[in-house]
Amino acid sequence: MKKYEVFFPCSLLLFFLWSSIPFASAQGGSVPKVFQNESGGQNLEKDYYFPAGSRFAANIPAPSQFFNHQIGHRHTRYDQIVDYFKILEQRSDRIKIDTIGRTWEGRPLVVLKASSPDNIRNSEQIRQQHIETINNAKDNQIVSKEAQPALVFLGFSVHGNETSAAEASILTAYYLAASQDPIVATSLANGIFFIDPVRNPDGYDRYVNWVNANATFPPNGNALDREHNEAWPGGRTNHYWFDLNRDWINQVNPESKARVSYFQHWLPHFQGDFHEMGAASSFFFEPTKPDAQESPLVPKSTYQLNQKFAAYYAKALDEIGSFYFTKEQFDNINPTYGSTYPDHVGSLGILFEQASPRGLFQRTNNGDLTYPFAIRNHFRIALASIGASIDHRTELLENQLKFFQSAFELAQKDPIKGYLVDLKYNNNTAAHFKELLTRHQIHYITNNRDRKVDGKDFEKGTSIIIPTAQANYRLVKVIFDETKTYVDSVFYDGSGNSIAYLYGFSYAGLRQALDDGDTDRSAATNIPPVALTKSNYAYLVDWRQEGAPWLLSQLLQRGILVKSAGSPFELSDQGRTIGFDYGSLLIPIYGQSISADELFDFLRKLNEMGNVTIVSASTGYSAKGIDLGSSGFKSLVPQNALLLTGNGISAYEAGEVWYTFERQLEQPILRLNIDQFSRVNLEDYQVLVLVSGEYAGLSSAAIERIRAWVKNGGTLIAFGRTGQWLAGQKIASFEFLDGRSDSVKRKEEKTTKTKERFDYASAQSREGTKRIGGTYFNTEIDRTHPIGYGYTQRTKPVYRNHTLFVEQGDQAYNNVAIYSKSPLLNGYASAENQKNIAGTASILVENSGNGRIVYFVDDPLFRGISFGNARSFSNAVLLGQVLQSGVRR
Repeated sequence: MKKYEVFFPCSLLLFFLWSSIPFASAQGGSVPKVFQNESGGQNLEKDYYFPAGSRFAANIPAPSQFFNHQIGHRHTRYDQIVDYFKILEQRSDRIKIDTIGRTWEGRPLVVLKASSPDNIRNSEQIRQQHIETINNAKDNQIVSKEAQPALVFLGFSVHGNETSAAEASILTAYYLAASQDPIVATSLANGIFFIDPVRNPDGYDRYVNWVNANATFPPNGNALDREHNEAWPGGRTNHYWFDLNRDWINQVNPESKARVSYFQHWLPHFQGDFHEMGAASSFFFEPTKPDAQESPLVPKSTYQLNQKFAAYYAKALDEIGSFYFTKEQFDNINPTYGSTYPDHVGSLGILFEQASPRGLFQRTNNGDLTYPFAIRNHFRIALASIGASIDHRTELLENQLKFFQSAFELAQKDPIKGYLVDLKYNNNTAAHFKELLTRHQIHYITNNRDRKVDGKDFEKGTSIIIPTAQANYRLVKVIFDETKTYVDSVFYDGSGNSIAYLYGFSYAGLRQALDDGDTDRSAATNIPPVALTKSNYAYLVDWRQEGAPWLLSQLLQRGILVKSAGSPFELSDQGRTIGFDYGSLLIPIYGQSISADELFDFLRKLNEMGNVTIVSASTGYSAKGIDLGSSGFKSLVPQNALLLTGNGISAYEAGEVWYTFERQLEQPILRLNIDQFSRVNLEDYQVLVLVSGEYAGLSSAAIERIRAWVKNGGTLIAFGRTGQWLAGQKIASFEFLDGRSDSVKRKEEKTTKTKERFDYASAQSREGTKRIGGTYFNTEIDRTHPIGYGYTQRTKPVYRNHTLFVEQGDQAYNNVAIYSKSPLLNGYASAENQKNIAGTASILVENSGNGRIVYFVDDPLFRGISFGNARSFSNAVLLGQVLQSGVRR
C-alpha cells in the first residue's frame, strides 16, 4: 500500500510538470505552445480564443472553470456540454434551452437560444410574428419589411468525429451568455441565436471516448498514432451508422426528424453548418463554384448573399492569420445537407469545413495543426456569422419572403400541376412518406377518383396528389427531380435528388389544372386495417403488401408453419374474390404446433398493427391458379442471419443492414467482427450478409468454410465490390466489364487505340466525367423470381454511386434485375457510362450446390430510405431458401 501512496502523488507531479515543460513529440519538435500551460500559464480563453479585451460576467463560470480543463486540452463529452448549457441557463437571463428530441440511444437533443432578456421572454411571440409574416408573403398579402430580429441557427458536429465544432459551440454559448462587450449586447438585441452544439450525440460520444482514452501526455503529433486512428466504425455516424448530414431530406433518423421539425417551426434566416475535413487542408467557407456548383432551384439572390457573408469570414480569419479557400471542392447542388437544405426552404445556409487534427494535434505539411487552432477558427467564424446576419437581416428577410412568393410564380409556369402517387400495398412506406411531407411543410390531398395517367392506374382513396402550387414548390421538385443535364460534371457527392425513386411508388405528373374536386384540403388518412375473422382452414397474405416480409419474419420467429406461393392465384370465398401474387403466404390451421385459437389470437394482433392485411380462407379451391394444397406452395423455415463487420467493411452499408433487421423486419441479426469469424459456427446460420468491403482479414481456411457453407444450402448475400472479392476467391463466377460497353479486353485495343494528350489542368473535369457519384437508373426486374416477388411493376429504379459493370450471369433464369436500354432517370452520368451500364446486371443469383449467392451490384438499402429496393433484400433473406438449385438455364 505504501508503494501506491508514493506513486500516485508522483504521477500527478509529472502531469503538472508536463504543463510547463516544452516536451519533444514522438515525431520530433516540441509540443505546440497551446498545450504547455495547463496549470498557471497561458489562459487560452483570455489569450487565444476570445477577442482582445473581452470582459465577462463574474457570476457565470467560464468553460475552463466548469470543466476543470481548458477547451482544446481534452475532448468534452456531450453530457458535459449539456450540463454546462444548463448552468448558463440558470445564471444568465440571456439563455433558454429547448429539448427538441432524443437520439436512438436516448441522449437529449438540446438547442441553446441566446438573445437579449426581452427577446428571450418574448421569443414565442417573435416566432409567431415571423411565421405570420412569411405566411402573408405566401398568400401574396402586403407584408411589413421592418427589421426583425435575425434568427440565426448554428449547427455543430453532425459528424461525431468532427469535434472542434462542438468545442466552438461551448465558447460561442459562453461568449453570448456572459460577455459584457457593448457589441454583444447590440447583437443580442437584434437577433436570436440558436446553438445546436452536437447534431450527432451518439457518434460524438463514441469518438470522444475513444480519443480521450487514447490521448497521450504530451500529445503525439504523428498521424499514425492510435489517438488519430479511431476504431471501426468510427464516430462520424450515428447509432445505426447513418451519416446524418445525408438525412435532412430523407428523414430516416430521430435526430433528423427533430431537427427539421424545429427548423420548420422557426424558419430561421440563416443556418451555419460546422464541419471538419482532412488534416492537410485549411478552412473552407462558401461561396461554392459559381453557377456550376449551385442548385438551379435556389434563387440567385441566395447565392449573392453568400458572397456578402464571405467578406465577414475572410476578415475574421485574416485577423488571426488563418488560411482558407472558397469556390472549390464542395457544391450546393444536393439539398440533403445541413448547409443546402436551408437554401431550398427560403433560408441562407453556409458550409464551414476546418482541417481536423483528429485528436489533440498532428504534424502536417502545413505545420502543426492543433485542436485549439481548429476550435478558434470555428469560434471566430460563428461570431462572424452572427455579425453578418445582424448587418444583413433585412436582406435575409426580403430574400426569404421573395423565395416563397416566387414559388407560386414558378408553379404557375410549370407544366406539371401536381404529382399523383399510388400508395396501395404500402402502408408503412406511405406513413413514412406522409410524415416526411408534413415535416417538410409540403401539402398533399387525397385522390378522390380513379384515374389513369401515363398508362398507370391510381385508385380513389389509395393514392394522393401533391400540388406543385404551394410555398415549398422547390422541395416538391427536389423529391420528384428528373434533371439529367448539368453545367459541371464534378460533384462532391450525388447529383440525383429524386427520393421518390427510392420509395418505389408508382407516380405520375398531372398536367391538367387541378379542379375543385382536387382541392379538398382535408388530410389524407391511412387506410384502417380490415378486421380478421377466424378460420378453421387457413389464412392468406398477399406478398405485394409492403409489410408482408415483416409479418413472415414474425411468423417464423414464433414457430408458425407458413408456406410461400410460387405462382399467383385467385380465391373466391365468403362472397369475395381476392387475387394473390407471387410469394403470397399460406398459413394452414392443420399442422401447427399451437391450437387454432392461439394461432388466430396471434394473427389477429399482427393484423391490428395495420402493417399488413391477413385474409381468412374457408376453402382450398382457387378460382384461378394453384390450389392451396398444391406443391407450388413451399414451406419456409426460420432464417438466422449473420453480418460481418469491422475494418475494411463499409460501415454505412453494415448499418443499413442492421437497421433493416432491427427496425423493419424486427428480427435479430448477429453482427460479427471479422476477426471473430473463426469462433462462429456457421451451421447455426442460414443467411450470411457481406456488404461492400475487402475482407482481407479472412484466412484461406475461413474462405473455404464460406464456400462449403454455401454449397451445403446457405444463402450468401453480397453488396457492391464484394462481388469482385467473391469472384477472386472462386466462391462465385461473376464477370466484370472493363468500363466499356462491350467485353473486349483492353489488351486488344492497345494495338489500335491512338494515344491521347490533354492539358494537365483539365484532368479533374475530364476524370470527373468517368465517375458516377450518385445517380438514379432504371432496371427491369423479373417479378416471377423469388428475389423479385412482391413488385407490382416490371421496372425498378436504383441509386448507383460506383462504376462496377457486371455482365449478366450464365444462369439465364437468375438474372433478376438488369439495367434498361436507356437507364438514366435522374442525376449526372456521361454518355459513355450510360452506354456502359445499359444491359448489365443489377441483381444476380448464382446457385452453388444446394445454396445460392444473391449479388446486389447496387446497395438495396441505401441510407435507410430505399424502401423500393429493400423488398428485394428482404426476399433474399426470407425467400432465398426456396430458390431451386436445379434452375440454371
